[in-house]
Amino acid sequence: MIPARRSPHAPRSAGMAACLAALLSGLLGLGVSGAALAHPHAWIDVGIELEADADDRVIALRQTWILDPTYSRYLYDDAMEQFEGATPEEKLARLAAEILDNLAEYDWYTEVRADDRRVFGQPEGSATLAMEDQQLHFRFRLRLDEAVDPDARTLRYAIFDPTYFIEILHDGESPPRFERSTGPCRMDIVKPRPDPAVVARALALDFSQTGGTDLGRHFAEQVTVHCD
Repeated sequence: MIPARRSPHAPRSAGMAACLAALLSGLLGLGVSGAALAHPHAWIDVGIELEADADDRVIALRQTWILDPTYSRYLYDDAMEQFEGATPEEKLARLAAEILDNLAEYDWYTEVRADDRRVFGQPEGSATLAMEDQQLHFRFRLRLDEAVDPDARTLRYAIFDPTYFIEILHDGESPPRFERSTGPCRMDIVKPRPDPAVVARALALDFSQTGGTDLGRHFAEQVTVHCD
């Protein structure tokens, strides 16, 4: 569970309200109230499944983002008030579409590299948003612009908010997966080890400030795919 996880670089206050406005940025125009900005950080547990084609090349990342419970409830209630729809599911579907659109500016917080070259992607299909066990689960499929053969090239990815308003770490109960026709590949997660000066910079930000577009990279988990 996200509330039980304590970041080594950003201690969490009890009852802190998560700020998903940082994640969505453009959602300010959808009626997210100023009260939600009282605390700058939200927390997300992410689950990743790499998808292979018939030649065992990586072609997509199926992502599940689990939002922290406090803001999950806030955002759910806000969606029920702000969005049209005959059912809660219809309202959440509208919000999911807005989230996906707003994240385009940030490449869906996803950075994929084959060797040292960036590989971009685009969402394919609709995103979904559902409340499960008191937490919102945001799911979408990011199709890569080119297929990557993990035998021929070193494949790495990272999921992070560039401004570090949001902490995104892999869900410990659902480690990243990639299974080919010959069996599963190993997914090595390297935990971030930010320089103390960078940590101090992050801790010095107040609720009205952003960390720029380079801060989040220092706190991102880096995942490498090994197919032996």
